[in-house]
Amino acid sequence: MADITYQIVPHDNGWAYKLGDTLSETYETADEAIVHAKDAASRQKIGNGDALLAYPTPDGGGWAFEEVETDKSNSRL
Repeated sequence: MADITYQIVPHDNGWAYKLGDTLSETYETADEAIVHAKDAASRQKIGNGDALLAYPTPDGGGWAFEEVETDKSNSRL
């Protein structure tokens, strides 16, 4: 089960990823925001958990969910 969830949301005439109440910069497309959210999620250090990416389905009929493996190294950086 994922411990954190990144959402892809409309923002400033584009798309951003959101974690909690914090938004990323704006990207032109949802696909671009997904790529950047996956990168950010993969660098999270949340112990043995993984992150969850939630984004609108292309048909606009709901949400798609994808688990993203996080950094499980012992490094502090």
